[in-house]
Amino acid sequence: MAVTIDQIAEQAGVSASTVARVLRGDVKGVQERSARKSREILRISAELGYQPNWRARALSRGKTHTIGLLYSNPRWIFEDPMNEIATSFTETLQEENYDIRLVPVTETSDWKELVLGGAVDGLAFLLHVPEPAQAIVLEGRLPTILMGEKFGGLQHVVTDDISGGRLAARHLLGLGHKRIALYVNETIRDHVSVHERRQGFEQAMREAGYDSKAEVWRCNVDDVMQRLLARDAPTAIICYCHVEALELMHACWSHGVSVPTDLSLIAFNDIAATRYTTPPLTVIRFDTAELGAIGARRLAARIASPEEATDENTVVRQQLVLRGTTAPPTKR
Repeated sequence: MAVTIDQIAEQAGVSASTVARVLRGDVKGVQERSARKSREILRISAELGYQPNWRARALSRGKTHTIGLLYSNPRWIFEDPMNEIATSFTETLQEENYDIRLVPVTETSDWKELVLGGAVDGLAFLLHVPEPAQAIVLEGRLPTILMGEKFGGLQHVVTDDISGGRLAARHLLGLGHKRIALYVNETIRDHVSVHERRQGFEQAMREAGYDSKAEVWRCNVDDVMQRLLARDAPTAIICYCHVEALELMHACWSHGVSVPTDLSLIAFNDIAATRYTTPPLTVIRFDTAELGAIGARRLAARIASPEEATDENTVVRQQLVLRGTTAPPTKR
């Protein structure tokens, strides 16, 4: 039989309300005598094996202390570098005494019941707001944070992809490259980071006077290799993300194209695999832990004090990490 607060109160010789206050951690600023009694209450509750009834606690407080992390594609949460963002987001919210509930948005899941039925205090999205959830989210029924994407005026935390595109292009231009291509695989969903990375790339090329030699390729890796093996091919490629870069490095190896002697490569995102390629991949990186932590703090603040919470959006800066896949172009 479950141990109750009344049983703990009887054994400790205090009221049930005092036990409840101690068990929820409301003991700040108490006198030493009260502090000793609080420690005794905690000891008794542990000895009796007390387990809190979270459902009852949620009903009494009007809060569940649970955040719903909604997704339609598990890859956007569990693969690098998104899993690093999700980990930081989760750890930061746990420091605020929140639990995370993963909520798949599918035709067969009960996600709508969870969102509208009071099972969570707030919502979070990583990279994408699934279409079935968009209308409900935009109604503003629950505090919401969007990380890695912009959508419909929702509060968001994103990376500075325009400056990232400029950084990549300026680095290659500084090495002496003039013909540079931005490669975005044809399977990539058309979203804000695609546009902003392209915008930064084209801006840097235009400022250098080489806008006519800036190419944007929306294709697959086989098409990229065909273009690279042709005459007057670009001497450097900026890959939209690490996936394109890793595939392209393998394709170059298969076709006898040496990186960086024959072709310089740079990519967005810094994960373990990019550090251990041969040669290690030069990347544009952002602090994944910072992005996740900011998202968590913004959401927790909005839940705690909706009237005082800021609508401020946050842009996390990008930085260039020099490794071994970029070098001055060789004469052809």
